[in-house]
Amino acid sequence: MLSLKLKRRILYVLYLFAFTLIAAEILLRIYNPFPSSLAGDKITLNRGYNKVFINKVFPKVLDEKIIYKRNSMGFRGPEPPADFKDHLTIIAVGGSTTECMYVSEGKTWEDHLQQRLNNHLNKVWVNNAGFEGHSTFGHIILLRDYVTGLRPNVCLFLVGSNDIDRRDLPPNDQNFTKTNRKWVLFLARHSQLVNTLLNLWRNHLAREKNVTNNINFSLPDQPARKLSDSAIYFKLSSQPPLLKAYQQRLNELIHLCRSNGIEPVFVTQPSLMGNTIDSISGVDLSTFPIGNINGGLFWQLLELYNKETKKSAKESGIFFIDLAHELPKSSAYFYDAIHYNNEGSIKVGEIISGKLIPWLKQRFPQYAKGD
Repeated sequence: MLSLKLKRRILYVLYLFAFTLIAAEILLRIYNPFPSSLAGDKITLNRGYNKVFINKVFPKVLDEKIIYKRNSMGFRGPEPPADFKDHLTIIAVGGSTTECMYVSEGKTWEDHLQQRLNNHLNKVWVNNAGFEGHSTFGHIILLRDYVTGLRPNVCLFLVGSNDIDRRDLPPNDQNFTKTNRKWVLFLARHSQLVNTLLNLWRNHLAREKNVTNNINFSLPDQPARKLSDSAIYFKLSSQPPLLKAYQQRLNELIHLCRSNGIEPVFVTQPSLMGNTIDSISGVDLSTFPIGNINGGLFWQLLELYNKETKKSAKESGIFFIDLAHELPKSSAYFYDAIHYNNEGSIKVGEIISGKLIPWLKQRFPQYAKGD
């Protein structure tokens, strides 16, 4: 039999635990310092969200004071025009390399794209619907829940990096989630505390794969990592079933766009990593450590998905931009393995606009400016 004193202690601990959970839930509903685009397995948009980052890590390649905003739609970029249907409307969909979290307002590649398009086309509106960590699963849900209702003229999909080696997302699972435990998803949809913890865990897993922003990235003074031929072969040979599932998701994106009168455009994902030497730092990028692999293998993996992106575009007859081979591999343009700094954002906007403008003029001649 438990003593009365022990029972009181147990009840006190349970009371304290319950009080802490309730208090945390209330506080997170009032203010959540970890806002996320996911509530369980549903995408939620943080409309009218503003934040200021103080950057002390990369002051030379990113602004010291980074201003990050989301408009009333929950996207980055200008508010939708009142005469939306009369504009040439373009929405960029992707993960963190589309979102450009650490690139300040007015300086993302989408901002530079809009500025260049304005020189050649009338009434152009570009918005950034990138969300850190989102794979093609997230893009499918975003299209279904939000974008198809807007019916923009064009959707740009910068895809590939967040789908690499994604064994946690089977092809028949239409939920953008990292857990198949339905009770967890149910709780996350109804509890800010559970959803915050789940998304922190998701972010941890994504960082392990180096597909999220890495503000602590540094090229110099990293030990070279060489991999055996067998380790490389094992990693590459495990990708075919994952690539097949990836192509199915790409085809679903194309179907969703076309069935809603939207022109899809695919863009391949570039990376600093590869079998080359960085011209700025002199670092061998092929042996640079990336998670538990190196830069050479990371690029080989990314290229498998880029090739699948191009293959899907060609087979479906949609326009694509091979940014992965247009953007130079140089730390002049990247602040980590895949994310662009301010100069990189300018360059990406220049490359994409250079390829996109002739196609847009042909596809939407009513918006073309006279020469």
